[in-house]
Amino acid sequence: MKPSAARTRFLERLEGAGLSLEILTPTAGVEAMMAYFTEERADGCSIDGDRDSLLFQWGIADWGHGPAFEVDLTRQLIRTDTEEKEIWQLRLVFYFDPLVGLSAGERNRWCWSLEALPEFREFVRSSPAMKAVAQHSPMSVELLYGPT
Repeated sequence: MKPSAARTRFLERLEGAGLSLEILTPTAGVEAMMAYFTEERADGCSIDGDRDSLLFQWGIADWGHGPAFEVDLTRQLIRTDTEEKEIWQLRLVFYFDPLVGLSAGERNRWCWSLEALPEFREFVRSSPAMKAVAQHSPMSVELLYGPT
């Protein structure tokens, strides 16, 4: 896949699975992103050189629209086949009422390889964030893609 098509490809994969951002749960979204990471490589972004990775993060933030508890799984792509190093992120972000995440705290964890994915998957599934949102519907879901 061309890195510029990462967002479009992920949306196509969701649609092929009968999903959309409007109905996506954190569990389904995280699994979809991990499957995407497993099954599709980005041109010029070697997974062996940590140029294609996943970041799971959560916490309460206020970006000017009021506080929200955010659960975020990001696929980071670093192109090294161009003159300048380009870092792009495909971010799947679930927003919840901040009260949902009060006990979850704030944390993050990276997955740098396919070999590390099973342990990463278990960490995500058992994280305080996923436990906190298990019985709640997100206020909104965003799929953002752009340079860092």
